[in-house]
This record gives sequence, C-alpha cells and structure tokens, in this order.
Amino acid sequence: MIREREIRSLLSAVRAAECASIVGLSNTGKSTLLRAICAPEIRATLWEERDSDWLFVYVDCNLMPERSERALHEIVLRNAIESLRRAGAQDELLLRLDRLYQQVVEPPTPLRSPLAFNDALTALCQDSGRRIALALDEFDDPFEKLDGRVFLNLRATRDRFGEQLIYVTATDRPLPDIRTDHEAGEFVELFAAQTRWIGFLAAADARAMIQEVIQTDGPALDADEIDFLARQAGGHPGLLKSVTQIYQRVAAGAPQSARREAQSVAAHAFDADATIYQECAKLWAQITPPEREALMALFSHARAEHRALAQLRVKGLLPEAPADVVRDDEDAPDTMDSGPVAGALWQAFVKRHALAADQRERGVRVDVDAGDVYVDGRLTEPLTELEYKLLLLLYGRLNKIVDKYTIVTEVWGENYLNDVDDARIEKLISRVRSKLEPGAQEPVYLVTVRGRGYKLVG
Repeated sequence: MIREREIRSLLSAVRAAECASIVGLSNTGKSTLLRAICAPEIRATLWEERDSDWLFVYVDCNLMPERSERALHEIVLRNAIESLRRAGAQDELLLRLDRLYQQVVEPPTPLRSPLAFNDALTALCQDSGRRIALALDEFDDPFEKLDGRVFLNLRATRDRFGEQLIYVTATDRPLPDIRTDHEAGEFVELFAAQTRWIGFLAAADARAMIQEVIQTDGPALDADEIDFLARQAGGHPGLLKSVTQIYQRVAAGAPQSARREAQSVAAHAFDADATIYQECAKLWAQITPPEREALMALFSHARAEHRALAQLRVKGLLPEAPADVVRDDEDAPDTMDSGPVAGALWQAFVKRHALAADQRERGVRVDVDAGDVYVDGRLTEPLTELEYKLLLLLYGRLNKIVDKYTIVTEVWGENYLNDVDDARIEKLISRVRSKLEPGAQEPVYLVTVRGRGYKLVG
C-alpha cells in the first residue's frame, strides 16, 4: 500500500480527535492521502477503531462552482449526506439533512443558509451516532478567499462538539502562510499540533506506483526499467505517472534485448515533454527565492545556505541529511555533499536554471513585470514596498546621482518632505544595500556620493 506509514499516522491523529493539516507541493499525493483515509477498504486494513462509529467525508473543494460561503457549505453537506447513505444511515436523519441542504442551497433569507449549515453539522454530530471527520481537499483557494467568519464558525462548531468533529485539510502551503487575519487564525490554531509536510514517495512506494500505472496501461516492465523510471522521477507522483506512460509508449513492441536503447530514447523524450516541464515548473514556482538560490548553488560550486536546504528537505525536494552528520555551526552553509537533488528530471531542471543564472549579465537587474530583483544573476530576497520604490527610482537613473530631495518626493511623496530626515533616508538605503550587496560595508552597486546623493551602478 502506497504511503502506508503516512496513512496510519493520519488515522492515528484522527482517532486521537486532533485536527490535521496536510501540506505538500504540487502533485505530491495530498489528494490520494485524503481519499485513502476516507476509503472503508483502506480503514478495514489499517483502522483499529470500529468503523461504524465513524463517518469520514471527503470534500474536493476544486468542485465548488464558485468561491463563496454558500458553495463551501453546499459541497460539504452534499458529500456528508452521500457518505451517510453509503454507510446505511437512518432515513429520518437523511430526510432532515436533505431539508437543511435545500435551505443551504435555496434559503428563504440570506441568513438562513449559514444557519441551516450549522443545524446540519449539529444533526450530524448529535444524531448520527458517529464521530465526524471532514477531509477538506484542495483547501487553499477557499481558505484564502472566503470571509474569515466562515472559518470562525467552523472553529466554534469544533469547540462545541470537541472530539465528535475533526477537520483534516490538504493545501500546497501551511495554513498560517495563506492568511493571518484573526478570524482565520482561530481556525488555524486547531492544526498547530498536527501540521505535516508530505514529500516525494520513498523508493519502495515509487516502484509500487509505477507498477500501478503499468497494470492499467501498456506492456510489463522488468525491475531494471522500473528502477530507471524511479530514478528519473525521484518519487514525485505526478512525474512518476508521466515518465511511466511515456516509457511504455517508447518501449511498446520493442524486444527485451532493445530495452536498454529504449531507456536512452525515453530520456530524450522526457527532456522534450511539456507535461514533465510543467510539473517541474510548478515545483519551482512553489518554493521561496532563498530555496531556489540554495538549489542552484548546489550546481554552481557555491555554498548553499543551510536553513534553505533544511526547508527543501522538509518539502521533499532534497534527501534527508545523513543521520551521522553533526554540525558544529547551524548557520554554516551546505555544499553539494548534502546529497543530490531528488530525481534526475528535477535535478536537470534546476541545473538549467543555475546555468542560466550564471550566464546573466553581472550587476543589478530588475524584472519589473515579475517584481523580482537579480544581483549578478541571483535572485535577491523580497524587498518591502518602500525598498522596491527606492530601487526602481535608482534603477531608472542607472549610473546617475539621485539626490535626497528626489528620493523623498518619489519614494515617500511630497507630503513627507518635512518628516523624512537624512537618518531615515540612510536607514532605507542601508536596508536595500543589505539585500543587494555581497558585503554591505563595502558597497559595489549602491554607492554614496558624499554631499550629493546616491547612485546605482550598473
């Protein structure tokens, strides 16, 4: 069974009545994990509880027709009713829930819709005779965009029923990174003890997934071919599926003696495949600029920052550091000795980015459309609004002196002429310089022209 350890761990959290947040990058198997804990046949093997005491409700938030409170309530309640029917619930309870569902969808007054949803959750918890586990998949978008009171109400319902109601969410980012307002923060507190990153599949699970794809599509593959595909994808479920399907098309009809050549042909096909590129691009877009810098540093004979590499290991994009490696200095940067990037395809994608970065012109470059700033081809850490406005002003007058009067009027605005003194300007300059310069005490790009102003050197 793929991800058996993660499934057991998640079921253990639910059994302990702990709300759990599953976090993982694009196509790493979050949906598969949530569907697994909601599948009776899986629980029959791994679940130590009496299943008739529980109701697991899987909710795919991508199927919401719109991003609204009513749409979320509708899809949760509809899936709960369907799960109850499959579990053989009492007709009286189902009839009541059906009536409340209609009031959610077509309320006589706007206020009645959320009240009907709350009544439905109450009926589920009080009258079903079961503990309820709501598995909210693809939860990023509704959590980010819906009014905070929606989640405050979910928190209040959990507080009311306690161990009777458990939430499990799956998102690309940790919930606190998606939003930080007070009302949503009350909901986020439920998951503080059970927020879990899932990374790429372990080697045995990766091979098992390849076997599953093979069983449904194409010719059988031997152990050497399966290992080849696992090395290419590095345990990323989306990449595993793509490489297996491509390889089976390449190997179809080829005699066993020619399978070695088929691997070489397939490797070229992987490099040219748009789906594989898009999977890698999604991963790249979901990691932070310092994490990108750390990955590229592994392939450019530079030293990579240790904290960024540690976070990449959490996300599954690097293998775990050897257990017998002891660090004397946690701030010490890592080198390539930390281990290869997971998967040949992802490794090649990162290498291309590292090569492109090395080939960029030296100096400061601003990608105005993306809002990114590069120094000697390397992406800087994000700038604040004031820092970015200052940099754009200097960048627009590259190699020219910009006086303090211009800086105040263009960055802060004319209304601040009497409020912004030299010390405040210098403090802003210093902050920008710290993000641009390899040695802020000896600036190379953002220089001070004594008595006249500042200049950005191209």
